[in-house]
Amino acid sequence: MNKAKALWVMTLTLLITFPGYAENVRVGRYSSINPVATEQQSNLLSVVVTISFNAHINSVGEAINHLLLRSGYHLASLKASDPMLPVLLDAPLPHTHKKIGPITIENALHMLAGSAWALVVDPVHRLVSFELVEKYQSASKHPVQKEAWLVSVNPNKRIK
Repeated sequence: MNKAKALWVMTLTLLITFPGYAENVRVGRYSSINPVATEQQSNLLSVVVTISFNAHINSVGEAINHLLLRSGYHLASLKASDPMLPVLLDAPLPHTHKKIGPITIENALHMLAGSAWALVVDPVHRLVSFELVEKYQSASKHPVQKEAWLVSVNPNKRIK
């Protein structure tokens, strides 16, 4: 019986002191940490950023690529994306979006794209893309020429 009790105490001691099973790791005399990944390390798009886009970033596509630069994610190729995606990527970056944050990368992507686009995430390949929301898809089948809606303050004078 004593051997069984001694074996039980030794097993329990090993389980408690073995680093793989410890909840906290001592990092100082009076402090310890829980050795697990943070939410941002586990979900790369949940990282909070504050970003100011340089003057040379003028389109939404350039802003998205710059935002994703150190996130571990990339923009999916145009061949694998919604055929209307170039409309979003070539759109001019609004001045109000030149400086954003603090905001998560995921929310920043939603903000840059706008409500007409749904964010698509491929966590396996760490790719992001956007798809046109269903209610706007019928409008994409009948594209309006840009010149048709560009008018100056004077309605009789058209911008060229």
